[in-house]
Amino acid sequence: MRRKINYICIALIIFTFFLSVSVYAGKIVYPWRAVSAFVKGGESFYILYDNLNSSEIDSVVLGGPFLNVTLGIDSVMTGIFEYDTYTGNGVNNKIWVNVPQWAPEDMYDLRLYAAGEICISPGSVKVVKAFSPNHSFIHISDLHISRQWEGTSENGYAKELELLDQFVKVANIINPDFVIVTGDIIHHYTRINADSTGWGGIKLYNADQKPLVEEKYKNYFSGAKGFSGVYGFNSPTFSLPGNHDFYGLKNDEYYKLSSQWNRLCGLRVYGFSYAGTRVMATDDFLGDPVIDIPDSSPMSGLQGKVLEKFLEENGQGSVRIMAQHRPDRIDTAFINKHRINILLNGHRHTPFHEYVGTTPTLSTRPGAVCRSGEIANWEEILGFFRIFYIQSDSFTYTPPLRFCKNPIANYNELELNLTLNYKHPNDGSAKKNEAMITNHFPVDLPGCRIRFVMKKDNYRVSGGEVRQTFHSGNLTIVDVNADVDVNESKVVRIFP
Repeated sequence: MRRKINYICIALIIFTFFLSVSVYAGKIVYPWRAVSAFVKGGESFYILYDNLNSSEIDSVVLGGPFLNVTLGIDSVMTGIFEYDTYTGNGVNNKIWVNVPQWAPEDMYDLRLYAAGEICISPGSVKVVKAFSPNHSFIHISDLHISRQWEGTSENGYAKELELLDQFVKVANIINPDFVIVTGDIIHHYTRINADSTGWGGIKLYNADQKPLVEEKYKNYFSGAKGFSGVYGFNSPTFSLPGNHDFYGLKNDEYYKLSSQWNRLCGLRVYGFSYAGTRVMATDDFLGDPVIDIPDSSPMSGLQGKVLEKFLEENGQGSVRIMAQHRPDRIDTAFINKHRINILLNGHRHTPFHEYVGTTPTLSTRPGAVCRSGEIANWEEILGFFRIFYIQSDSFTYTPPLRFCKNPIANYNELELNLTLNYKHPNDGSAKKNEAMITNHFPVDLPGCRIRFVMKKDNYRVSGGEVRQTFHSGNLTIVDVNADVDVNESKVVRIFP
């Protein structure tokens, strides 16, 4: 009897494992994890899907916090669609889908149904009503999620999530059109039982030592223990590799390093467009060490060809941004040829900016928003990010901004420099409400976002501009933008 029960338990474990694989196998390679997708309501985008069983695609759905949107399937292309020119990794389906015109602006999970299975790419698609020539983005770097582990290696979480979780709240009020993370998103070792400064303890390096590499990336993207990862941003997030973004491999195992990134993050070198802005993400550590990562001219290799092709197909645009990890591997020939306006980097944890090349190109890094082990130097390094504002063919940017006053404090004692508070519960139970945004940053913040969740009705607002209104069941969702000046507390009211 005991043996029979054991067999049943084993069968249940195996069934649960395969169920989890079918739901979260990462068979969607784009849009997924490292690279989100923008799409305008009424227009199309493509999905790179590894259709392991050559199953018929039943449906594709965008899952939002309030509405699900069924997409039209325009075409399913079969063949070999390579997405990494160094590893040669690719998928066998390229699926073109169309977003209905009525779809509300929001961040959505992408859900693909095929042969009774569902493949989910969380927080990977942003639907917009229009691509404004005036837009903004946030630049962060060197999160080093999982460098320091809180709790046991089997049942703990990345200490860095405590700061990231609070930063996400601030960023969602600022409401950038997208977020760029320039590498060192995880860490190549784990420090267990670190001291109060983030040092000491036990260092783990091996692939079979928990937390596993899958858990490290899961913490970065999805968060853990109630703390938010980058999926918590209301804006699409674009991540690229740094010199710490691997685990369980040697520094010189370049093919394995790149393949690990492909398997757990998707695209490694890519470009994307927003209105007239062209953004190119590079890799200056994981990939081909002979051509792509020399001390000079790294764009003369495979990834340079990828980015050249991106610019040929999408046009030069009006503002060109290049993102890399290391500030000491700048290909001036490439940035001069393509007149790169902004070069984003990290690696060194102090904020910095300079001009390089003939355009000239602004080369800048933001500091480290949440990296553990910087307690001793926190005033120069910790809690920083930058906001960039694009105005058609020009741009401005903020100084490094610290998202909280005291980034070395305990989680419950962090004092945020931007807060949003509602007078009544914002859960659809009220027909009147008011929200207060308080800005302690040394800069004005245009277009801060307030989302009101109200009982179903028609509403007006004071103190802000309604961006969109839509209904969902017994709820009415009203998104409002408000400009908040330095040291201002802006009150926005909503009423029938």
